[in-house]
Amino acid sequence: MTYNVHGLPWPIADDRSADLAAIGTRLKSMRNAGDQPGIVVLQEAFVANAKAIGRTAGYRYAAFGPGEDAAPVPRTDDGFVADGSRMVGERLGKHVDSGLAIFSDYPILAVRRIAYPVCAGYDCLANKGAVAALIAVPGVATPIVVVDTHLNSNGASGAGSPRATYAYRRQLDLLAGFIASLGAGDRPILVAGDFNVGQDLARRTHFDLRMLGGGAALQTVIGACRIAPKCPVAEPAEMAISLGRAKDWMLYRPSSTVGIRPIGLAAPFGRAGNGSMLSDHVGVSVRYRIDGGTPLRSSALMASR
Repeated sequence: MTYNVHGLPWPIADDRSADLAAIGTRLKSMRNAGDQPGIVVLQEAFVANAKAIGRTAGYRYAAFGPGEDAAPVPRTDDGFVADGSRMVGERLGKHVDSGLAIFSDYPILAVRRIAYPVCAGYDCLANKGAVAALIAVPGVATPIVVVDTHLNSNGASGAGSPRATYAYRRQLDLLAGFIASLGAGDRPILVAGDFNVGQDLARRTHFDLRMLGGGAALQTVIGACRIAPKCPVAEPAEMAISLGRAKDWMLYRPSSTVGIRPIGLAAPFGRAGNGSMLSDHVGVSVRYRIDGGTPLRSSALMASR
């Protein structure tokens, strides 16, 4: 799933086992009804109960992001890292892995991972990065690349805005290069995750520059659905909450031989009738129409907003 499941360890968060189990159970119920997303992307799946969501939900294939081994810091960033404050979690090493997971009904043929070497604040305690899975979707002649990522937070990081913004930009630069290296022009790409853009203008500007331009050259699902005549939105109130936060994004890029377009949005993981949520994010799904020269069936990617 791409859904930020808030699977943080205790004592950073209270016991999350019940809610994490409920996420897996609900996805299993969706499967029993024939309505499960074909590919699920998660963030903050740090604890075992979060990593087990895919197994509970019945997904046959799984790929996980970088472990706890930190990436070497580029020499150009040595000074930035050296100035980090231990009071907000910097220069203390990695205490958890990336928290990234991709679950799929379709075979995963290959996996690539990167860890972000530059970080700010409490985010440095996790080995944030990106994971890419090459997935063989039935009926699509060319395997599809699915990328999951989680970028540095802003205020929640505990670092001052200048440090958090610098780390954020460096991570986006590395992510853009990573995406560009995954077969630009030859393979269709779906990207989703917690980008932590929010309402910060500097972050949004660099996000647009690196994700929508340059080597990544992605399109946003919400942008496409706003102008598409046939892209209905289910659970609009929950979707509005997600869009207002502007943290988690779904993006895509067709290839020269495989067309991709969003044909529906939904928010199946939102607020219950009593106002409670299974995570601090709303889970959002997009249904894609994928055309690759042979009769295809639609594929779905679950994404957290």
